[in-house]
Amino acid sequence: MYKYLLCWRYLKTRYIALASVISVMLGVATMIVVNSVMAGFSDKMRDRLHGVLADVIVESRSLDGFYEVDEVLARIKDACGQEIDAMAATMETFGLMRWKVGPRDSITKQVQVIGVKPLERAKTGDFAEFLYTGQTSRDPKTGKMVDQRLSPPSFDVSEELKLNSSPAGAVLKEMPKGDNDVFEQELREQMAQQTPERGAIIGWAIGTYHLAGKETDEFLAPPGTKIGLVFPKAGNRPEASYDDYTVVGYFKSGMSEYDSQHVYIPLERLQQMRLLVDEQGRGAVNAIQIKVKPGVDLDALTQKLQTSLEHLRPMFFKVETWEKKQGALLSAVAIEQSILNMLLFFIIAVAGFGILAIFSMIVVEKTRDIGIMKALGASTSGVRGIFLGYGLLLGAVGSGVGLTLGLLFVAYINQIEEVLSKVLGHKVFDDTIYYFSEIPTLVSPWTVCWVVVGAMFIAAAASVWPAQRASKLHPVRALRFE
Repeated sequence: MYKYLLCWRYLKTRYIALASVISVMLGVATMIVVNSVMAGFSDKMRDRLHGVLADVIVESRSLDGFYEVDEVLARIKDACGQEIDAMAATMETFGLMRWKVGPRDSITKQVQVIGVKPLERAKTGDFAEFLYTGQTSRDPKTGKMVDQRLSPPSFDVSEELKLNSSPAGAVLKEMPKGDNDVFEQELREQMAQQTPERGAIIGWAIGTYHLAGKETDEFLAPPGTKIGLVFPKAGNRPEASYDDYTVVGYFKSGMSEYDSQHVYIPLERLQQMRLLVDEQGRGAVNAIQIKVKPGVDLDALTQKLQTSLEHLRPMFFKVETWEKKQGALLSAVAIEQSILNMLLFFIIAVAGFGILAIFSMIVVEKTRDIGIMKALGASTSGVRGIFLGYGLLLGAVGSGVGLTLGLLFVAYINQIEEVLSKVLGHKVFDDTIYYFSEIPTLVSPWTVCWVVVGAMFIAAAASVWPAQRASKLHPVRALRFE
C-alpha cells in the first residue's frame, strides 16, 4: 500500500513531473487528431475513387476494344451472375478538347474521352452523384451556395440551354411569339447551327477556375458552350476524327485526376466517329464496369472472370478491382500516413526521455529516503515498484488528458477552423479546393487504443533504469553518504 501512496504523493508534489505529463498529453492528442483527420480524408478519397470506378473493371488491352460485347457480358453472367448487380459497357480513348474563350482566344486541352450510356453507368457506381448542371442555388440551412445536380443523367441539350447559349437564341427569347414566323424560323435554324444537338459532360476542373476571395468558381466553359473533340479513329494507321458537342453538365468528383481530364459523350456517337461499328451494326467497347452485390469477395470474383474470359480471347482482357486499379495512389496515402505516425510518435519518445531524466534526478535527491525505507524493511522489488508505478502513473495521466483533448478537438474541429479563419483573416480549410463542405474526420478505436497504450508503455519503460538504480541502493551506504 505504501508504494501507491508514495506514487500519488510524488505526482502531486513534484511539479517538475508536470513537464512529462504535458509532453505525453500533447503527443497523444496530436496523434489522435492527425490520425483522425488523415483517416477522414483517406476514407473520403476511397469513397470518391470507388464512386468513379465500379467494383470490378474488365478492360481490353487495346484501345480499339472488342465487338463481341453481348458474348462477353454473357460469359460474365455465366461465371458470376449470382454475385453481380449491374454492368455497363464504356469506350475510353485519349483526345484533345478545344473551345473558344472570349471573342478572340481559344483553349486546347488534352482529355480522356469516355463514351457511356448515362443511365446504365449510373447503376454501377456513384456516377450520377458527381454530375452537375453548372447552376447554383443557396442552401436554406447553411446559407452556402451549392451546385445543382444533373438529374436524370443525360446528354440531352434542352431548349432552354439552346436559347441561353447562342446569340440567335438570345434574340429569340426576347422576340414576342407569333410576331414574325419567318424570322423566328431563321433564328431557330441559326440556333441549331450554333448549338450542336450532341451533349457532353466535361470535368469540373476543365470548365471552371477559382478566384481567391470568391465563394463560387468562374466558368471557362459555361453550360451551352460549343466544344470540339479530336480523337483517333481505329485502324492500322489511326487518323484524327473531329466532332462538335454542347456542354450540358459537369463531372465533379473531387479527384483532380478525373475532374481535370474526363469528358463524357454518348457511347454510340463515339463508336461511330472512331469507326468502331462492324457490318452487323455492333459497336466496340474497351471496358465493362461491374457492380457486385455486398459481401462478395472481389479478388475471388476477378480471378473467376479472368479465367472465364481467357477462354474467349487469351491475353486480351484484363480484370481488376477498383482498389488494384488505383493501387499506387492508395499505397502512397497509406505509406504517408505510416511515416507521419512514426514522426509524431517521436513526440511521445521525447516525453519518455524527459521522464528518464526527471526520475534519475529524483533518485539522487531521494537517496536518504530510499535508505530509510530499506532500513525499515522495504524490499528491493518494493522500491523498484515505486518508481515503475510513478512512471506508469505519469503516462496514464498524460494519456488520459491527451485522449480527452484529442477527441474534443476532433469533435469540434470545424468550429475551431471557423474561429481560426476569422482570427487569421483567411480560410484555414478552403472547401473550394478540397470539394468538402467540412473537414472530414474518422476516429478509429483501434488507433486510439494503440496510441494510448504506446504512450503508457514508453512512460513505464523510461522509468525502468532509474527504478533499477534505486532498488540496488544499500540502506547503510545510502544513509552514510547522505
